Amino acid sequence: MHQFHLTRKLYRAIASGKRNPGDLADLALGHLFHLCPTCRSEFDKWCAERLEEGSPASYELAVERMIAASEEIAAEVDEQRQAAQPQLKGLLALPHEARRAAIEKEPQQFQGPAIAELLIDDSLAQMPGRPREAMALAELAMAVLSHSEYSGYAVELYARAMAHAANALRVCGQLSEASLLLDSARFLLRSEGGGDRLVRAELDHLEGVLRRAQRRFDQAEALLGRATLTFEAQDLPELAAQSLLSLGVMYQEQQDGRRAAETAEKAARLLDPETEPTLYLYARHNYADGLCEAGHFNEARTVLNENAPLHARYGDQLSHFRVAWVEGKVARGLGHLGEAESHFLVSRHGFLKHDIAFDAALVSLELASLYLETGRTAEVQELAAEMVAVFSRLEIHREATSALLLFQDAAALNRVSLGFVSQLSTYLVRAQRDPSYSFEAGS
Repeated sequence: MHQFHLTRKLYRAIASGKRNPGDLADLALGHLFHLCPTCRSEFDKWCAERLEEGSPASYELAVERMIAASEEIAAEVDEQRQAAQPQLKGLLALPHEARRAAIEKEPQQFQGPAIAELLIDDSLAQMPGRPREAMALAELAMAVLSHSEYSGYAVELYARAMAHAANALRVCGQLSEASLLLDSARFLLRSEGGGDRLVRAELDHLEGVLRRAQRRFDQAEALLGRATLTFEAQDLPELAAQSLLSLGVMYQEQQDGRRAAETAEKAARLLDPETEPTLYLYARHNYADGLCEAGHFNEARTVLNENAPLHARYGDQLSHFRVAWVEGKVARGLGHLGEAESHFLVSRHGFLKHDIAFDAALVSLELASLYLETGRTAEVQELAAEMVAVFSRLEIHREATSALLLFQDAAALNRVSLGFVSQLSTYLVRAQRDPSYSFEAGS
């Protein structure tokens, strides 16, 4: 495929006479005939702009042909996706172990970019809550494409499917396997012509998140920054915001609260709170959390208060517990220890109720440090014992469970210090993404 998408900026340049439409007609038709949904979206938005202006355009013949062809291609995209829906429904109705066999047995029934693209969309929808299902769907997309007619678009879809399977492996803690699969996706694009800009940006984002999990921070920063710039240039603010938020999380993990707050604030500015309320609230929440890490507690409280009406309308239960966590940090930073304890207890109870063990453990450590400051060692011992029991019951992370056992032993001997709690908290943040990472007290 071509190295860039058509954009409204390009359409405007043609309509104003700044660009020669004849030079662009072949490019536009060639790209659109690859059934590119991004180009269709950009064209539709540009047409809407023209209607709002109330002035008909004066087009050259080549542009008129381009527009007519784009309308036909848009209809073809819709037809193919609609036609693929029954195939997809039938495939996903099969037991997991029978789906791949069905594709191999009847490749003519399950082939083509449309069904593969729908499978990739479904894979995305399963993340991050069901990474194994997300990986299985991405692998099905690859199986479908292996039986499909070769095209540049099919190659890009195959690379995307590989990248999303790699992302699922990352979430499952299989970082080395994820890295190998992403490298393969990159090689495929390079060997077949480099890939579309947005596809490369999507891989930049996914690889950036992986490098962050591997603590290769310089690489992660470069990849996520490049993805952000591409998405912004293509007028895709939601995707740009997602890359910025991933970058902000990295700064948070590096305990750089100032940069984390600045990055989250920039992400929030890209988003419309009415059309993207969930992502906007997430960005604003991270902004407040970053301000806490930077020691700006009054500013963080202001942000939380500003978010409250939107949170009341769109926030779910889990977001309520996360807000309570930040409210506890704010209250503690302002010296209101009783209020901080109340918020932390609400947050911890909510995470435990939903078996979100790592967040429950991190909030428990917030409470532990608060109790240590006020000499409440018995409560520290109770927290340690409860978190060991939770991790042991869920069987989710052997190394983290071992670290919490050390915490329990130290608490029983009244040897837990604020430094130990801080170190354990930092460890759990990393261990959540890397199951092989072990804890070494004092390291």
